Amino acid sequence: MSNLKKLQTVANKLSILYVEDNEQLRNKAAKFLQKFFERVDLAANGKEGLDLFKNHHYPIIITDIKMPKMDGLTLIKHIKAISPESEVIVMSAFDTKGILLKGIELSVFRFLKKPVNSEELSETLYQALLKINTLLHTKLFYTHLKDVFNHQSAMVCMLQGSNLLLANELFLEFFSCQSIQECHKNLEDLGALFLEHDGFLYNHDSEIALDRLQHNPNRLYHVKLRAEDQTLRHFIVKYHTIPEKEGFGVLSFDDVTELNLLKLFDASKTEEDRVAEDSHKLFSLLEVIQRNSAKIELHNYYKGLSVTNPAVITEIKEDSFVVKTSYIQQKAAQLEQRIFLDSSLFPFHVQSDDIRTISFEKQTIEIGGAKFVESSPIMRKTIRVTLDGSPRVSLFLGENKFHGDIEIEDISLEAIRVRLNAIPAGLERDTEVRLDIVLEIDKRSVIINTEALLLKKIEHKHSFTLVFIFKNLEKKDLIKYITKRQMALIRELKGMQNG
Repeated sequence: MSNLKKLQTVANKLSILYVEDNEQLRNKAAKFLQKFFERVDLAANGKEGLDLFKNHHYPIIITDIKMPKMDGLTLIKHIKAISPESEVIVMSAFDTKGILLKGIELSVFRFLKKPVNSEELSETLYQALLKINTLLHTKLFYTHLKDVFNHQSAMVCMLQGSNLLLANELFLEFFSCQSIQECHKNLEDLGALFLEHDGFLYNHDSEIALDRLQHNPNRLYHVKLRAEDQTLRHFIVKYHTIPEKEGFGVLSFDDVTELNLLKLFDASKTEEDRVAEDSHKLFSLLEVIQRNSAKIELHNYYKGLSVTNPAVITEIKEDSFVVKTSYIQQKAAQLEQRIFLDSSLFPFHVQSDDIRTISFEKQTIEIGGAKFVESSPIMRKTIRVTLDGSPRVSLFLGENKFHGDIEIEDISLEAIRVRLNAIPAGLERDTEVRLDIVLEIDKRSVIINTEALLLKKIEHKHSFTLVFIFKNLEKKDLIKYITKRQMALIRELKGMQNG
């Protein structure tokens, strides 16, 4: 194929700028170039040429050197600043060493000395356009490759040894990096971020996680990572080597968290993780409450009596927080060594058995070990109080009386909780029993006989706690007892407050 035909195949639908101050040469060149290019624009000097280029960004430019208003080298300098990928061919009667060196510095594609024949020009144009097309196709390829890379459903990164080279958008997002450069700073050892979990891949005394991946390409491993919001994510990880590039590889992370497999591998670790996640969520909510100067409610159960008061969060520490509340709430927390918290922001009630410090002078309580609980005494429908005096209870299973020691822990209008040193034979959940309860009201004994069903059995080291639900109980005497007991407990608390 001749040079002219080859040029026709690559110049089709392209534009070209021809800058020449000699009108005769300009018109002659225009007739030649119009055979190949869809658009041919002409300029009589460098300034006209630059104005046209600014509007059209031609892929290829032919220019003279010596011209009025703006010479060719200055024009090339401006063109390369605007569009470095545009190719410039210089046609000039001057080819001094200085001009050639300056042209090389400006990345001129080719110098042609006037007069130039059509064969030489067509071959030069063909070579220039081949270079332009190759660069264009390469750019399109890598743009498409990047697009595919970023639209993977998995997190993907490229490594050289342990050095992070590239990462897709999902990877950057997960590790809260704005760029790969930020990842270089924050993720010096990617394997160190793999969290310990039985059956999973992570760094430990006898193994470096990345080493194992790189020595076992295409093998699948389980990995646990912590996201920015502190949630734990479960990934299937695979390392792919890059052919003919020793030490280079691609690491892919498929998120399988929704399958809920973590507990199948390590149930105890999963529970620890859940508690840690809940703690983080709780402290995040506490920070929101503190920022907005909102109140929470504190609850205690002094001998069963509900003590509830508002509180404000004054300080949040690493694993505890400080609230300011009333003296009576402080006293109830001190006596009970347990506290419950409530807020409209909490998904569940919050419980703590870790009362760190109580400052009556500052009216504050420091609370640690707080956790969400799905059920708590706050949800009770009836009041449950401890008993005073010398209450007694007898337990009958069928016609047989239980002769072991029984102690009443507390009582409500619906149920009674008792502690035994042994369990009667045949006593299981929903077993019906008869209870004879002796209470003291106004220094006189009142006997309550009722049938009951066993609701719950709790085993301790040397005893058992049983909860019985009353059946068909005549509640008049019990209402009177609980009411008087509440009043007595209120007087106790007021006495503490007064002195």
